[in-house]
Amino acid sequence: MSVLHSSPLFRSILSGVLLGLAFPQVLGGIAGVIVFVAFVPLLFVIADSGTKHTRWRLIGQLYITFVIFHGLTNWWVCSWQEQTDPYLFASGFALWFGHPFFLMLPFVALASIRKRLGVAWMLLCTPLAISGFEWLHGQTDASYPWLTTGYTLVHTPFAQIADTVGVYGLSFLISVVNAIIVYVLLKKRSGDVARRQILIVAALVLMWGLMGLYKQLTPTGSGGTINVMLVQPNEDPWEKWGDAHEQVAAHQELVDSARKAGHAVDLVVWSETAIPYTIREPQSKPEWEELRKWTDTSEISLITGYADVMVYPIGQAPPSSRQSKVDRSIRFDIFNAVMMINPHQSDVSVHRKSMLTPFAERLPFADQLTFAMSWIEWGVGISSWGKGQTRNPLPVVKGADTIATVGAIICIESIYPEVARDLVNNGADVLCIITNDAWYNRTWGPEQHYDIARMRAIEQRRSIVRCANSGITGFIQPDGTDLPHPAIAPLTKGVATDRVQRVLTRTVYSVVGDPIPIFGLIFTLVALIAARFPLFLRNLPFRFTSIENKVL
Repeated sequence: MSVLHSSPLFRSILSGVLLGLAFPQVLGGIAGVIVFVAFVPLLFVIADSGTKHTRWRLIGQLYITFVIFHGLTNWWVCSWQEQTDPYLFASGFALWFGHPFFLMLPFVALASIRKRLGVAWMLLCTPLAISGFEWLHGQTDASYPWLTTGYTLVHTPFAQIADTVGVYGLSFLISVVNAIIVYVLLKKRSGDVARRQILIVAALVLMWGLMGLYKQLTPTGSGGTINVMLVQPNEDPWEKWGDAHEQVAAHQELVDSARKAGHAVDLVVWSETAIPYTIREPQSKPEWEELRKWTDTSEISLITGYADVMVYPIGQAPPSSRQSKVDRSIRFDIFNAVMMINPHQSDVSVHRKSMLTPFAERLPFADQLTFAMSWIEWGVGISSWGKGQTRNPLPVVKGADTIATVGAIICIESIYPEVARDLVNNGADVLCIITNDAWYNRTWGPEQHYDIARMRAIEQRRSIVRCANSGITGFIQPDGTDLPHPAIAPLTKGVATDRVQRVLTRTVYSVVGDPIPIFGLIFTLVALIAARFPLFLRNLPFRFTSIENKVL
């Protein structure tokens, strides 16, 4: 059945399925190129909405598309393990049926533009709206930009231009291709052949692919290398909060065994909350001194996740901070953090997680909704974390020299391009992602998370060392591919050691950021206002009239 003659419901379902199939881990590999036609059926639904649909029927069809898309790609968020906390399981379903309302926003805007300004303006705004709203979706405490369209191309040469345009720029170009295809099919339906547009889309895809291949084959300038060891303990994510001291000892044993086997190492990396307690506080002084003694005698620098405490000066605590039960005037926060311990150095550098998983780790807008913070606490001790405010890289010091500067990224922070970009702009020459994806073992979740890390490597042209509790642990090169040496198999205990390339230069994307989606969002909002309020047109420096008769 041709998409030109199929029912709106079928088109909505088809777009949801195509988007899902294009996303990493669903089919895998170069199947991501399906995304070049994935929006086509849905755009036809909107193009025909002026004559065949009521507003609520159209909204229902858009919702169906993104419920299917989210379900195919993110079904694993419920965890689906025997020990799964009921709160985690329920939140997965809440996300499944709530997230589509965010994903459909640009298409609701396009439907309004189509109704009042015509199909041509709708197609013109399509790439601007999709990329703009995807960027906006990643800007608040309630954000979840996991399903950004550009990630579909991460295993193809097309992803390599992300070092210039970023993942949202990839979404823009994907949407351009979809919009031109819809235009061509609309011309065909009216009896015309849009040869020029066919050539344009073919040339765009060809040039894009060739540019990506060229970038992938061009070596990235190196600033030297460091030896890095990744430690994967494969701890049960629910039980690890019980016997924290044994976990630290287990990590040390893995490192010591590898070093005895002859593995030379400059930097050892442990995973997120590998030390799941406030080891630097006075009550844990013996354990802290023992850990410092171990790093000094081993002559290694250690990056590890841990729980960090900050006591605020009087009058400077945010509204969401915790209050001491002993002294009510003392306000503090506990952070999901990472620290760098360098041998024979008294200073410890710390990065506190700045982007927290909504509801699971922190109530969105907690400073404004403090009364509701207790509503989301769940049973494994990781809710209501404080929110970090800075993104500074951590130095690896050997003797008197700094041999590398590592940008530490904790778990879900890796899905936010801004986090990696800020770290690189602040001097990071290597990126390090620590995470605990064991909540989602034996699902697509850990693999998707790893593929998203590949995009961060491409955008910044930085090597990424990624250490996970149970996987995926590995070394990612600046072009997004893995180092040739095998890392650690998922769901196993072990270490992996390799030489990691440092890169000192910055990409175009590092410097300029996201002007394409920001402009796209502004333009779409102006078009939407113009469509809703015709009097607004008189004050614009250009005419926002229909161009239907000129192009269709």
